[in-house]
Amino acid sequence: MRTAIIIISGSTASGKTKKAVEVCKEIGGEIISCDSRQVYKYLDIGTNKRGVFIQDGIRKIDRIYQFLTDIINPNENYNVMKFVKSADLKISEIVKNGKVPVVVGGTGLYIKALLYGFDEMPKSDQFVRKELKNKTQDELYESLLKLDPIAAEKNKRNPQRLLRALEINMLSGKTMEEFIKPKAQRYNFKHYSLIVENDILYDRINSRCKLMIERGMIEETVKILDMGYDKNCPALSGIGYKHIIQYLDKEISKEELIIAFAKDTRHYAKRQKTWFKAQPDVEFVLA
Repeated sequence: MRTAIIIISGSTASGKTKKAVEVCKEIGGEIISCDSRQVYKYLDIGTNKRGVFIQDGIRKIDRIYQFLTDIINPNENYNVMKFVKSADLKISEIVKNGKVPVVVGGTGLYIKALLYGFDEMPKSDQFVRKELKNKTQDELYESLLKLDPIAAEKNKRNPQRLLRALEINMLSGKTMEEFIKPKAQRYNFKHYSLIVENDILYDRINSRCKLMIERGMIEETVKILDMGYDKNCPALSGIGYKHIIQYLDKEISKEELIIAFAKDTRHYAKRQKTWFKAQPDVEFVLA
């Protein structure tokens, strides 16, 4: 019999973590983070990490343990294969301890792969990657658009993901969709996805982005750079941090930074909602 787990998904600022903590208190659960940005160490404000840091990979939120945050350095790459392997291991540990695994996050591809499996993607190739790193973000997008238009549109604003999708296509001749077509169901699960009306959600996002800057996200970015990490490292390619890099390079003003940060986050939230609405076996909950 397959292990039973709970999934709580939704767009950014939909209240996933808060809901997950409530659920865990009711059923005796522990949280597995499914967030491709919270895996990075030192990125706390800009990825909206909650609770208290215990040690690498473990946080505690209002007496509930959360796993798989703070596990890699800013210059390291993370992908769906690494997530599924880590999540599988953590699910087994949680069940062995008599708790219920509650997987929480907005990284839809990771959730899909965890639930239904995926074909293993080619490993990074240093020669292909060296060639692709000479391309601008627009050049990566235009190249990928010809080979894998779905992946190009989904990752239009994320140069790291554009590069990886293009690398995969060049090495395998396959699109990202071909690798993540649903396979056999891997777990017994209940998947709840939180829905927030757009007006409310976008107000939350606007306020959150402004608050992140006020709480020290710029200083957090400077600290990471002062630690010796390059401004083009994978961790700093995410929404918000890449805008701060532009601000630090005096390409945009602080006001422009906040506007662009909020705008790109709203666009990302819209893509997340579209993704989860297209997934099978999801129960939508008005948050």
